[in-house]
Amino acid sequence: MSVLMHRLKALAVLEAVLRTGSFSRAAEQLFITQSAVSQHIKQLESEVGLLFERTSRQLKPTSSAERLRPYLAQGFAQLEEGWRQLKRQDDDRVVTITLLPSFASRWLLPRLSHFSQCCPQIELRLSMSDQLQDLHTSALDLAIRFGKGNYPGMQVTHLMDDELFPVASPGLLAAQGAPASPADLHRFTLLKDNSLESFNWSSWLALAGATGFTPYHNLTISDSAQIVSMALAGQGIALARRSLVSTELRQGSLVQLFDVVLPCPYSYYLLQTPRTRLRPAVQSFVRWLQAEIQAETQAETRS
Repeated sequence: MSVLMHRLKALAVLEAVLRTGSFSRAAEQLFITQSAVSQHIKQLESEVGLLFERTSRQLKPTSSAERLRPYLAQGFAQLEEGWRQLKRQDDDRVVTITLLPSFASRWLLPRLSHFSQCCPQIELRLSMSDQLQDLHTSALDLAIRFGKGNYPGMQVTHLMDDELFPVASPGLLAAQGAPASPADLHRFTLLKDNSLESFNWSSWLALAGATGFTPYHNLTISDSAQIVSMALAGQGIALARRSLVSTELRQGSLVQLFDVVLPCPYSYYLLQTPRTRLRPAVQSFVRWLQAEIQAETQAETRS
């Protein structure tokens, strides 16, 4: 350790002794032993002379120590404030978001490289949860939820609607032959996502006019993202939400079957509080998110 670092440590000890009026109390506050406090004071006294007059009942600072007192108090106060400012600056660059695991894995994460290029100075921290958390009492800045928009106490922004339709992998269609009509789906394993309650295969088949048949096999999973993964693996035909398969449709790893789409009763919403709306980093992410959704919506409309 350099001479300067030794002196700074000793001066921090001196400031604590002057402030508390006791070697023992200074040791408690600094989490060091009382003998260590004494050693630091002796080190300083070897350079500048006596700093304390010691009696059996009290510890009295000398005139030299009193001359140092205001400089020590001001100096360490400025160091502490500088540290707080630095921490605050770091915190201002962090945006913490809670969102559904399915939306995170299948929509947001594949696009985050775009955000990193746009705002490299901002760090995103994602908390993936199916449960809505209280933004007022937590360290979270934003929430992205899938619902009907009724979130009391939150500032709510509509992000995008959604719809459902059957998707399959090109490999599955090559192996089993593409279904000629919705009724032809009886030959396939139909992957069912029961997280959307009644908005599932029975609703889509009724809309498509294909009722009265028993699918070859139904597999029900309460995980929207996993349903997409199984479709990608060729394990069946999934009734998927557009938001969760848009990347795969664009890349060709999944194919939409038929033009019949089932409107979803839920939409994606962005939730925030007045506190987070004032943070520039948060608003940078919000603007990027809205622009990304708008660009994708326009691209789908053109196609």
